[in-house]
Amino acid sequence: MAYKRFTFSEQAFLANYALFKTRSLSACGAVVKANAYGTGARRVVSLLHQEGCQHFFVATPREGIEIRDLTTANIYVLSGPMNDTAVQQITEHELIPVLNTPDQLKLWESNREFPCAIHIDTGMNRLGFDCNSLDDLDFSSLQVRLLMTHLACADEPNHPQNEIQLTQFDRVKTYFPNTPTSIGNSAAILIGEKFQGDVTRAGIGLYGGNPFVNQESPVQPVCTLEGQVLQIREVPPNSPVGYSASFVSSRQTRIAVVGVGYADGISRALSNNGSVAFRGQRMPIIGKVSMDAIHVDCTQVSDLKENDLVELFGPTISVDEVATRTNTIAYEILTHVGNATVRE
Repeated sequence: MAYKRFTFSEQAFLANYALFKTRSLSACGAVVKANAYGTGARRVVSLLHQEGCQHFFVATPREGIEIRDLTTANIYVLSGPMNDTAVQQITEHELIPVLNTPDQLKLWESNREFPCAIHIDTGMNRLGFDCNSLDDLDFSSLQVRLLMTHLACADEPNHPQNEIQLTQFDRVKTYFPNTPTSIGNSAAILIGEKFQGDVTRAGIGLYGGNPFVNQESPVQPVCTLEGQVLQIREVPPNSPVGYSASFVSSRQTRIAVVGVGYADGISRALSNNGSVAFRGQRMPIIGKVSMDAIHVDCTQVSDLKENDLVELFGPTISVDEVATRTNTIAYEILTHVGNATVRE
């Protein structure tokens, strides 16, 4: 048995994709960058290829190359071409660069016979051409396959920034007549058709993360992280537990030492803060998170024994709950799961 195990539910994943595909007015694409948010890009692309997905989005040429043999679909490289080597990789493997800057535009002009996408910054001030400087640029010789923008606040449906960016994008579209558009991420797909475009980009919602802030999640949990109980011990009252003696028992306490820690992506912010679950029963994490171990108070769960697996996140403890407890987001929790974890 593995000390730590990451389980991916294909059934739940496909149910989430079906939700976004149904809600997308036109084509539903998938964001598979960062190894499909840490879940395994090749598995995800294979599943979605079988479902007919025709648009995949990656961060770098290398990520695109790693999945090119699995599908003939469009693979968009969000970072665009940064140098001649990247241009060669993109053209050789029939990827589609997303051009973000005037320098990338110049770099790509010698490959104008190949398709590209154009990313317009409409108010996030991250990647993309300045939406107010398009008059100074010439895109006429390019084979523009897709016109993109990204909403900064789609996870808050009523945020005024959403309408501000949409207005800017509507103005920009006049520079690229008859070009398919792409706006909607997971949240934007669900808040309204006008925020979608012709190709949507489902991301965190596919993998079970809640795409919204302070709303009930519309998606099914996909990923489960478990750790194995290495040892169980009884300690009397006033016993220190873990580094810095940050926890001291107030009663006779049954403690389970679980073989996961910060090397596996378990944030130290869960020290004396988080919980694990066994057969639906929660148990508090006590003491500080170590590199490859945590302490759990299992006094109330008498049937827990050594070698059992306990849930760090999954059907009982959502990945979003863990993210909230550690003051981060589900994206970070999923992408930080360590390489020593057995993946199933």
